[in-house]
Amino acid sequence: MDKERRQSTRGALFTEVRYEGAGIHAETRISDINLSGVFIDALSPLPVGAAVKLSFTLPGGHRIATEGVVVHSQERIGMGVAFTGLEPEDAKLIQNAIEPHR
Repeated sequence: MDKERRQSTRGALFTEVRYEGAGIHAETRISDINLSGVFIDALSPLPVGAAVKLSFTLPGGHRIATEGVVVHSQERIGMGVAFTGLEPEDAKLIQNAIEPHR
C-alpha cells in the first residue's frame, strides 16, 4: 500500500477550472485541493511532467491563477497537479477554504 505523500490537509472542492498545457486548453472541474496542488477531473488528462497553467474560483469568489506540473495521471479519471507558482496570499485563501472540511 502506498504511503500518503501529501504534506498538507486535503479538502473537497468542486469548482470549475480552466487549464492549459501540452497544447491543450480545457475547462473541467477540481474535485479536491490542498496547499500542494489539486486533482482535476479529466477524461484525457495531460501526461506526467506536463507544465500547466490553471485558474479557478474559491468559495467566496476569489480567483486563483497559478502554475503547476502534472505529478500523476489516470486515463478517463483525471490528473494530480502540484502547484509550482502559488502566491502566499492565495495559499492562505486555499487554507481557509479547506479548514472547515477537517
